Amino acid sequence: MAKIIKKPDLEKGKLIKPLALLNEKITYPVFCFRYLHKDYHLNKCTDDEKRKLIEQIVTLSALTWEELQLAPKNGLGSEKISPQSIKASIPANYFSEEVNMLLAFRFDGKKPFVGFRNGFIFHVFYIDRDFSLYKH
Repeated sequence: MAKIIKKPDLEKGKLIKPLALLNEKITYPVFCFRYLHKDYHLNKCTDDEKRKLIEQIVTLSALTWEELQLAPKNGLGSEKISPQSIKASIPANYFSEEVNMLLAFRFDGKKPFVGFRNGFIFHVFYIDRDFSLYKH
């Protein structure tokens, strides 16, 4: 005799409710590394720089976008960077029409990681560990 398996009710229990998360207004940053430029990639970083970048992202993720906008640029805040001042290409297949301003957050002292905010997602394009991406 075949046993019928009942689908779980996502509205009950302690499971994360994916549909609820999609409908919730997310106020904190979510970091995406899908579009990293090959010359400013994580694989160019030392192990110590990687660790410090992750630590900074964990710290930033605990704050809201509003708190990050109010924070000083060399602390937890960001700095606006014109795309025209960037020496590397922007991932044109995905963002060329939308990108009119980039944001730079800091890690490991003043080293920037630079990207584009699209809603609550921050797309990291560059990890500028040697300060060569734009004029500082």
